[in-house]
Amino acid sequence: MRRIIVLLACVTAMLALALPAFAGPFTDVPTDHWAYDAIDKLQAEGFVEGYPDGTFRGNRSFTRYEMAMVVARIWDRLVSELNSLDIPDPDYDYIIDMIDDLRMEFMEELDALGMRVDDLEARMSSAESRLTALEAYIGKVQVSGSLRARIEDIITNDYEVYGGFLNPAGAGQYAGIIAGTPGSNPGEMFEFEQRLDLAFSASPSDFLDVFVRLRHVSSYLDDRALTLGINEAWVDADMMKLMGWSPTELFNRFNLVVGRTKNRFGEFGLAFENFYSARPGVLIDVGGDRLELRAFLARSTNFGQQEGLAIGRISYGFGESRSNVNPANEFARVGFNYLGTGVGNEQGLGVDVDTELLSEVYLNRARVEYFQLTQDQMGFDVSASYGDDYESSLIAWVDLFNDGNTRVSAAYADIGLVPGFSSIDNNPFEEYDALFTGIGGNINYNFDTSLNPFPSNFVGAGMQLEHTWWDVLNTMLTFYDGTNQDDEDLPAVIRLTIRYPLSDASDIALEYIHSGIDALSLAKLRGEFLVRF
Repeated sequence: MRRIIVLLACVTAMLALALPAFAGPFTDVPTDHWAYDAIDKLQAEGFVEGYPDGTFRGNRSFTRYEMAMVVARIWDRLVSELNSLDIPDPDYDYIIDMIDDLRMEFMEELDALGMRVDDLEARMSSAESRLTALEAYIGKVQVSGSLRARIEDIITNDYEVYGGFLNPAGAGQYAGIIAGTPGSNPGEMFEFEQRLDLAFSASPSDFLDVFVRLRHVSSYLDDRALTLGINEAWVDADMMKLMGWSPTELFNRFNLVVGRTKNRFGEFGLAFENFYSARPGVLIDVGGDRLELRAFLARSTNFGQQEGLAIGRISYGFGESRSNVNPANEFARVGFNYLGTGVGNEQGLGVDVDTELLSEVYLNRARVEYFQLTQDQMGFDVSASYGDDYESSLIAWVDLFNDGNTRVSAAYADIGLVPGFSSIDNNPFEEYDALFTGIGGNINYNFDTSLNPFPSNFVGAGMQLEHTWWDVLNTMLTFYDGTNQDDEDLPAVIRLTIRYPLSDASDIALEYIHSGIDALSLAKLRGEFLVRF
């Protein structure tokens, strides 16, 4: 666009210097004519330069002949520049409309100059057709992404004793896990981490969507660096459009997603969640406004061996929503999840409910998920091998108050052994977990999620308070405390996050995470800068 401005400015400046010599028998254009305002607007936008004294009109009015000369030359230059554009510029619409109005006003004069109006229209139509085709092509590919930089430091670590890690009495396995949190210790250099995401989306046809996400993560303390590689890559085929099927109230979508995808099954992801790492496979999503049928068939690895993943879900929504805070299509949704095979030989099944309650503000929502892992990673019967307490997991979450700006929630969790791909967070200090739970050889692949802050092998309660100050500053406080399945005390966890938007595309955040039991504590302070583009 700048190239158009410069060329138009140069051409028009030369024309303006020569125009007095071309004065003909045509009448003057009155100084209050709208054409002058149009030229002035073009001048204000940088498209037209005036006489050497800095004015366009000088001390006299233009003749219609002179004005037509200006319009014709600018039109020629504009068509030439539009044909040379490689990337469409939305500003050209405004310029074309303005010059087109001038062309229509001085149609007879342009004809007299030998610039046939129909020729001008044909040339402009050709240029616009080329740009329309270019826009359609470029519009199929959208590029977005984010750059996140984090600085964090462990400011308190009473768990470290003489270079080793202390597992305090009564803390069970959980204390040992958080004691081994990667990162710096007091007096050492802090950790700096950056994560770059580049996402490409395209619609090569009206029934196909393509998505690719590239990710690079580097940590300058843990020496963890990943080259820019594929994080997600999938194709979504709208089978309803492809097959020409007519949508009904019960079935109005049938999507087939093939590639490396991330999925969640269950209200809290207890049944399955692979946000830690996308897996190559096929996602089948069928349903309508009320009915949902989903299945994910994928490949994974277990101790270096290729294996399959298979999980399915059916859910249905009942009633009509009454909430303006959490708008939905139904009053309540009930789902059933079945894990055919997870990490290793895992098998299990569960149910979940998401329902509105008493009013729009007070006790307005409840979410519950129950999952029973019948067989563990090694193929052992969970109940027979570890006891009934480890076979089932339950999370119940109630919003006590939510007016859209302030939310107060209470939750209860009784979590035993869970599938390897689930939303549990064994380590609240790290975003990614890949840890042995210490039970049966099961490995939990976890990703830090706000849906479920609780770890496995946990029985207890928690609270979460979220409030937005002055419509910009968001704060969230999470607290939970409890025991393990053997009734041993676990460290209480407090997490405070403060986030402030610097602009529509960027924000900064400060986070404090604290875990403590008896006189021992572990605390981390984290700062974050996030830019979206």
